[in-house]
Amino acid sequence: MSREISALIICGDRLDEVTRCLESLGKLGDLLHEVLLLKNAPKHPWRDNCFESVPSRVSNRLHIISSEEQVFPTTGRNRLAAQATGSVYLFLDDDSLVLERAGIEKGLRILQGDPKIGSIAFPQSTEAGELAPFAQPAPVEHECFTCGFMTCAAMTRADVYHQIGGFQELLQMAHEENEFCKRQWDAGFAVLYLPERSICHNPSPNARNSRQRAMLNARNIWYQAVLHEPLWLLTVTLLPRLIQAARYLRGSREWTGGNWGSLYLQALKNFIADLPALLRERTPLAAATMLRWQQMKKKYPRYVAA
Repeated sequence: MSREISALIICGDRLDEVTRCLESLGKLGDLLHEVLLLKNAPKHPWRDNCFESVPSRVSNRLHIISSEEQVFPTTGRNRLAAQATGSVYLFLDDDSLVLERAGIEKGLRILQGDPKIGSIAFPQSTEAGELAPFAQPAPVEHECFTCGFMTCAAMTRADVYHQIGGFQELLQMAHEENEFCKRQWDAGFAVLYLPERSICHNPSPNARNSRQRAMLNARNIWYQAVLHEPLWLLTVTLLPRLIQAARYLRGSREWTGGNWGSLYLQALKNFIADLPALLRERTPLAAATMLRWQQMKKKYPRYVAA
């Protein structure tokens, strides 16, 4: 089981946060095969020797890949995965922290031993191990199947990642994990939730654009519908989703500052511009996959090891 994990991280202007993240990877010991860090066109130059506090067992396996222009997380993860050589990808945000090894080792053991499992979802917790006050992959304390994961705290088999084509870059960010996991379920690979508080994620306010995120949250629901819904369902759901997006943006004053109309227009312009590409990428999912995925948002069937 040694040296199986490729940790994939993207960082621009959260240098202090990513340094702590890298330091925490030392807890993985011999499970860690490599760390691939995308230097995502930071606005402020990184300091010389900025990772000198990172333990040598991590820094010796650290590979920094630079991007001259800032890319969205979907593109960044796909670039990292294209160069990764581990059998399992550990997805972390630059402000994530590994809290303990045992849960990650357990997830790795399951991914290696059960060919039906494609990904492991961990909860977002605080450094004290308490559940963070935002959406979790599953609000339960038992191992269970779940509809998706969050890339601040997740693991995926490398062969599954490449078989289903990685993250959909048209989405840029927001709901890209859901879209990835729908395709994963459709290909016959389950997403398993482990309740162990193995990874902390306290989102840093640095270099985050809440208005952009709100727009993408609204827009990408339309994108997913075009990409994957059967045509008969798409004709029924698209118009209500356009209306729902306006209501969402209007109600998200803490993210939009109340100026939601311009964001909605931007989302519509993006959607019209990207529609030809969405239609080219369109791969309707099985109705059984869509139904099961929706059911797992409310039901969390227990996992029994093979």
